[in-house]
Amino acid sequence: MRPGPSLSLSEGVEEYLTYLAVDRARSPQTIRAYSTDLASALEFWNGLKRPPHAVSELSRDLVRAYQRHLGGSGLALSSRARRLQALRGLLRYAMRESWLEEDLGLHIDIPRVSAPLPKPLTTDDARTLLDHRSEGSERELRDQALVHFLLSTGCRISEALGVNRSDLSHSGRLVVRGKGSKERMVHLTPAALSAISTYLQARHDREPALFLNYDRRSQAAGARRLTAAGARHIISRLRRERGLEALRSPHVLRHTTATELLTITGNVRLVQEVLGHANLNTMQGYTKVVDQARTEAYREFSRRLATRSGVKESALGSEPGERT
Repeated sequence: MRPGPSLSLSEGVEEYLTYLAVDRARSPQTIRAYSTDLASALEFWNGLKRPPHAVSELSRDLVRAYQRHLGGSGLALSSRARRLQALRGLLRYAMRESWLEEDLGLHIDIPRVSAPLPKPLTTDDARTLLDHRSEGSERELRDQALVHFLLSTGCRISEALGVNRSDLSHSGRLVVRGKGSKERMVHLTPAALSAISTYLQARHDREPALFLNYDRRSQAAGARRLTAAGARHIISRLRRERGLEALRSPHVLRHTTATELLTITGNVRLVQEVLGHANLNTMQGYTKVVDQARTEAYREFSRRLATRSGVKESALGSEPGERT
């Protein structure tokens, strides 16, 4: 496909998505999300009385019209922000490729969305999840090995499912491939190594994947590596079986690892390296969770002292900084 002034909107989107997949190494899930969000803009413009047919026909007025359309669409603020972010990326790319004379994305106002605080498991809930002793099937051993792996390393589920048996070492250190194909070193605890070893000893296959899918339809199709959907199903089942309401997704285990490490070490940059976050700002949520926990612990400490000594709680202060 040859870029030029006659490049259609759909062709422009297709080339941009290819750039994200190949040059930026974005994940298939990210590409699908961008494709869906950009399709929304194209659908809106195609419904106009005078729709633009080529990328070069886009203008500030068309971009503003789409923004107004999203504003009255009833979509959640986060959904609107995501669609505008995708469009801004496309427009910036279009200017770089000389399809547009200016960066129309500069005129997009993206609503600010407050990121929800991470919701990790409590320490007791994490212990409940890890202390389960399975003497059952290969599938049950896999489930236990998976939660040990995720809590030990803080990996994203996509990173964990990409690990092969050959990646493991006796030291417990291994390299995983994260976002943008960036590699980083993670560590398995002795308990995680033991759970994984028990699982592997129960297997009698030659599949390279560390975690296998035992669904009959998947096996019949030759898809033995556990998928993200399969992992979410496992976590959902464990939540019901072990009564862990906070265990909503595999990502909760990543939040739990981050929060525990930050509580223990107080070292934000260390936890950033463990999680593989490129931007230190992404750690703010974990920092807030830990700060809240510390504040609550101090308040509880104040209440107990007040109860034992008869001193009013206000005399002790409600924050650590108010102590005399």
